[in-house]
Amino acid sequence: MSFRSRLVIGGLIVALIPVLFLGLLVRGVGVRRLSEANAQRMAERAGRLTAAWASAGETLGERLGTLETLLAEENEVRVALRTARGQALQDAVARYANSSGVSVAGVLDRTGTILAASHFPGDAGRRDPVLASLADNRGAMVVTTLSLPSSDATVVARAERIGVAGIEVIVVVAEELAALGLVPAGEGVALLAASEGDAQGGRERVFGGEGLAESGYHGRQGIGRVLWQGWEEPGETVPVELALAWRDPLLADLVRSYDRALLFSLAVAGVLALFLGRAMSRRLSKPVERLAATARRVHMGRLDEAFGSGGGRELDRLGVFLNGMLQRIRKGIAQVKDAEKRATLGELARQVNHDVRNGLVPIRNVMDHLGEAHRDGPAELAGAFDARAGTLTASLDYLGELADRYRAVAVHGARERTDLREVARSVVEANRAAPPGVRVTGEPGREPAWVEMDAVSLRRVVENLVGNAVEAVRGGGGGGVRVTVEAARDGDRPGYRLTVADDGPGIPADVRARVFEPFFTTRREGSGLGLAIARRLVRDVGGSIVLESGEGRGTVVAVQLNRAEAGR
Repeated sequence: MSFRSRLVIGGLIVALIPVLFLGLLVRGVGVRRLSEANAQRMAERAGRLTAAWASAGETLGERLGTLETLLAEENEVRVALRTARGQALQDAVARYANSSGVSVAGVLDRTGTILAASHFPGDAGRRDPVLASLADNRGAMVVTTLSLPSSDATVVARAERIGVAGIEVIVVVAEELAALGLVPAGEGVALLAASEGDAQGGRERVFGGEGLAESGYHGRQGIGRVLWQGWEEPGETVPVELALAWRDPLLADLVRSYDRALLFSLAVAGVLALFLGRAMSRRLSKPVERLAATARRVHMGRLDEAFGSGGGRELDRLGVFLNGMLQRIRKGIAQVKDAEKRATLGELARQVNHDVRNGLVPIRNVMDHLGEAHRDGPAELAGAFDARAGTLTASLDYLGELADRYRAVAVHGARERTDLREVARSVVEANRAAPPGVRVTGEPGREPAWVEMDAVSLRRVVENLVGNAVEAVRGGGGGGVRVTVEAARDGDRPGYRLTVADDGPGIPADVRARVFEPFFTTRREGSGLGLAIARRLVRDVGGSIVLESGEGRGTVVAVQLNRAEAGR
């Protein structure tokens, strides 16, 4: 991952995290405050509902007591119970229900047979053990389901076993939950009933609050406990926890609004951070990229480069330090090259002097001997020559072998098959990162140009020519270097011509005459061997090299090489 990409990603993270944190904080505070307000309001409502349940129990208890008094004190009712004349009992129960306003009033015998019922007069004589089992709770409030003329309804009932005229009967009074105000009215609130096992397992019964069971609720407040008949099985009575549950539409809308606002804020912050991050990364990375490009050119051997400024105080200081380091390196390299050249030339001169002297000493001795013999006469000269001819021949052979040995260590090219266009293309690519103000372009072509020269020597030739052209253009204040390869014939021999042209200041005539001399150079850091080696390598493989230049009109160097046949 690039430095610029890291800056952009870092900007996104830095921008999005505060927005996300602040959005979640505001959302959490808003939801918490509204939830607390709802909980307080619903706690007050749950308190009123708890009081309503307690009041309903007292009301049903009073009505149950009134029914017991009616059965015990009215003679007609007592006679009806003794004589089993059910109509009088039915009329009495009906009058009681109408006068008290109770929805359900009934009298059953000890076996559970209905003797009179206000809600269903025709039930007299029907045995209902489930209804009779309400009396087993000794007057406690029990929630159960009864069949009313309109439909089945959930009611709150109280029942007791009493004795009337020596006969044991069961009296029952009941009222619908809604009629007693035991089911909260209004949207988003409901009455929840759950046994202990169901509350843990998630099974609950909901009364009121349309759609609350499906959508869920935001909170619940306990009301109390009540007995519930028929919770799982008919006739089974279990204790049930009652609670007020609510779902606030305003809270749900608020959460959705917060979420939409948060997502929108994150999107806007992300887009802004992306643009700002890219702009800042470009601003920050450009100086670093310039330093890296300069360092890359230095790595490729362009020690005459200089690290620029304009990247801020820290990068400018780094550039100053790097330029100082490069200056010391250039100075050290120049000193080393000069010392190496001097040492090499001195050692070579000493070695040649020693070897040549070793070969010349016997020859000088022979010549002295022959001179002395010549003074003594022709006969002595002939004898001396015959005697010393072997020494003379051996010394000359030694000098010949010495010349061959020194020629063996000289540079020379090998006739191997190499693609001139590929070498030229690679050299051009290597010099793309030229010094500021210098442009290196090339049109080497696409098809291979096979020539008779080994790849190493050919690259040395092209690099020397392109390097000299770049230095000439750079020293002249800038310009371009153009490298081309084209098919060309040298007489009857087909071949290829490499041309390196620059629009530098050109070469004066007095200097142009010596450019191919070994160790001749006009640059302080130059060795004076580049063009000399290039000409030697080209001539060793039967090629030619020509330089054309003039002051103020640039320089063109053309190298003609023979075409290599396939399979060589």
